[in-house]
Amino acid sequence: MVSPSFCQPRKSANKSLNRIHYGIVLVVVCFLLSDSRVSAQRGSNQIGGVSCEHVLSQMGAKLESGLQYLDHLDYIRHFDRVDTNHDGRHSREEYIENGVHMNAMARRGIFNAADEDRDGFVSRDEYVLNRVITDEAKRIVQVMDEDRDGFISQNEFLSRTDSVLGESLAKEVFNAFDLNENGSLMIPEYLRVWGIWARSGKPSAKQRLGALREAELDDYWAEVSRSVKEGDFEGYAATCHPEGVLVSGSSQSSYPLSLALARWKQGILDTKSGKMKTSVEFRFSHRVGDMTTAHETGIFRYASEVDGEQSVAFVHFEALLKRGQDRWLILMENQKAPASEDDWKALESSGQAER
Repeated sequence: MVSPSFCQPRKSANKSLNRIHYGIVLVVVCFLLSDSRVSAQRGSNQIGGVSCEHVLSQMGAKLESGLQYLDHLDYIRHFDRVDTNHDGRHSREEYIENGVHMNAMARRGIFNAADEDRDGFVSRDEYVLNRVITDEAKRIVQVMDEDRDGFISQNEFLSRTDSVLGESLAKEVFNAFDLNENGSLMIPEYLRVWGIWARSGKPSAKQRLGALREAELDDYWAEVSRSVKEGDFEGYAATCHPEGVLVSGSSQSSYPLSLALARWKQGILDTKSGKMKTSVEFRFSHRVGDMTTAHETGIFRYASEVDGEQSVAFVHFEALLKRGQDRWLILMENQKAPASEDDWKALESSGQAER
């Protein structure tokens, strides 16, 4: 990324060239002289008695919880273009040696920051999380560059942060970011520290993005439960993919979900009118997926009551879901076989939350 100052017209070509040369020198110095300070940052998850996570949050960082679907999709497209052998990871040759953006030193720094498990490769999840962290950091910090010279002075930094961090802590944070101790910040400097803080004490990139997906799916299953309990047929139908399929283990058959919806419609409407009461809950034994697909395995508990007579069914099921721009939709529901109440309770005791 080119510093904002490099995009502004200059009074003289020499001054512009000097500024560019100075910026390049600073990048080199930053990486050569700051390793000991960076190592020290890796060994601590606090600054000024406050957690680094809290500091970033106070400065406005949302990390992966702020990741938007279209941004996520864009990151994946960028990743796939560099992943020339399509093995789902970037090698040093693909990213550093054969890369075309920035220079080799900058690409090496980005690669090393993203390779959090230090296996010499950057996975898709590692790449996405690193983009989330660095893009957000630049959005937050670069607006502090009030004179648009490409650098953040201590005064510029404090004017934007002392109200949320307090002056003393804000100064400590600035000093931590200022790896070459020259009294101003440039992008490669603060990104190195910010990236460490954003990962400190956190699970792997795969786990973090997986938890994000599961949280979205929890909301999906909660909407299914709500629509069944309230008798909201339109709401329930909206959770199903137009080309969805229902598989029935008991009848050894499969057919379009649209036919199943037509068959279930009257019961859902009877719930809405008060003729019956219904509820459905979900527990899961296995959950896998990526940003646009998910395969969920577990048990659902369906309960109904008509004229005071109650019935409860437990069913082993699998669900294949696909995510669109605004929501998840079920593409395939496989109601495999009856389950027992003991099976249901076993999922609860194994730590699986109800959905």
